[in-house]
Amino acid sequence: MPAQILEKIVANPRIYDGVQRIAGREENYRRLMPFLLRAKGEMLLDTGAGTGEITRILDPTTRYMWLDIDPQKLSGFRQKCPRGLAVVGSVTEIPLAQSSMHTTLCVAVSHHLTDRELDKMFAELARVCRKQFIFLDAVEKRNSPVSNFMWRYDRGSHPRTAERLTSMLQQHFEMEQTQRYSIFHHYLLFVGRPIGAA
Repeated sequence: MPAQILEKIVANPRIYDGVQRIAGREENYRRLMPFLLRAKGEMLLDTGAGTGEITRILDPTTRYMWLDIDPQKLSGFRQKCPRGLAVVGSVTEIPLAQSSMHTTLCVAVSHHLTDRELDKMFAELARVCRKQFIFLDAVEKRNSPVSNFMWRYDRGSHPRTAERLTSMLQQHFEMEQTQRYSIFHHYLLFVGRPIGAA
């Protein structure tokens, strides 16, 4: 199936959610949960938020803000959270004030961006984040046939190694902890705080 046709099919919010579930979303959410719970009663910005599926595992007191560049994903978010805060915009130019978010979250975005865009995104996330930054994405692992097969059909064309991503992240964030694990893909979970944050 040509990549363009597959991309159009997966762009449908319901199909997108189904693909994410099959690819291991629940294990990813289990690993994210302890860090997301720290955002109780605080503002959390979800960048590249997709359909906002992560809202179902947030504490109800967390004040969630959705940000994505895709208006079609916004329609999927609106079905889940009709009155939720949402901004259609780029992760490289976040239209929010400095330190306006307690927690910033970035899941499965980095592999869609060039190195220049990724550095701009990390700089923007560090700028708007006051307290905690959570990053999760699949990483390149060339000796993994399953992962290589999945990358072939992924919409993102910029997979990076865990080492490369960690190096880029540490230019903007002080690392609290990292986890590396595999489901079908291999993943990096990075938690930290903006460099120089009080």
